[in-house]
Amino acid sequence: MLIRSLEIFQAVVESGSFSAAAESLHTVQSNVTAHIKKLESELGVRVLERRNPVALTSAGHQLLGYARRIGDLHNEALNHFKGGGEPTGELRLGSMETTAAVHLPKVLPAFSRRWPAVSLNLRTSPSACLLDELREGRLDAAFVIAGNVGDGLIMRPVFRERLVLVSGRPLDGVPCAAELSRTSFLSFRQGCGYRQTVSVLLAEQGAPPAPIHELGSLDAILGCVSAGMGLAVLPESTVLQYRHRYPLHSVALPEALSAVTTAIATAEEETWSRPLRAFMEGSWLPDLDEPSRPALASV
Repeated sequence: MLIRSLEIFQAVVESGSFSAAAESLHTVQSNVTAHIKKLESELGVRVLERRNPVALTSAGHQLLGYARRIGDLHNEALNHFKGGGEPTGELRLGSMETTAAVHLPKVLPAFSRRWPAVSLNLRTSPSACLLDELREGRLDAAFVIAGNVGDGLIMRPVFRERLVLVSGRPLDGVPCAAELSRTSFLSFRQGCGYRQTVSVLLAEQGAPPAPIHELGSLDAILGCVSAGMGLAVLPESTVLQYRHRYPLHSVALPEALSAVTTAIATAEEETWSRPLRAFMEGSWLPDLDEPSRPALASV
């Protein structure tokens, strides 16, 4: 059943004749007749009494209600994707937990104030998991460690970060290999780039692989680090944000390990919904105007 057939059906009902409907739709009467016959054939019922003016049958009254609702949904879908009016619907975002805690409280309220009809859905996970969800169509966009993600996804750098070594006690510097060999680390689950930075740090310091305690939340990691359970590698901005809650200390990592960029990853632009386009084009997202740097790992 074609939307065009339903539009022609409504025009016949509103104008009272096949010829008047053809004139209003800038087509020929035979085309109108063909569409009505096709509708009646597909539905197995007669929807119009051919008289002057035409009259709706009982089945035609029912079809008219459906036709109007389908037409409204059709127009709503066009407006949603092609513009015209306020963006509506859901925006599904993913984020690393550190970015969600530090940066997104400045971004999401500004977007929500501008487009209150858009429902925001945010979930946190390591970048590798977020990128998988993005490729599978379960997210519209995700804040991840910038890197080369291959075909089908694009990245826009939005936040520069500086990674630091975090401890519950003061450190004079990065511990030596002997001390690191006796140290545990706390991190998010596999797929976290900060976790791979730990492995690279140990290798560069000549220390053997260390035990890594996998904790499910940022609060758990910071609380356990402050209690002396081990060390962690996290963005400096996160440490500064949480120092009022936990006794945290940090030292700089070697420059090659510390500089990292967070990007927002999306599918190609021609796939964007109106809520996603509104989010990507707003002033609430910083634009670092720099190419994405290959990441140590997909966080």
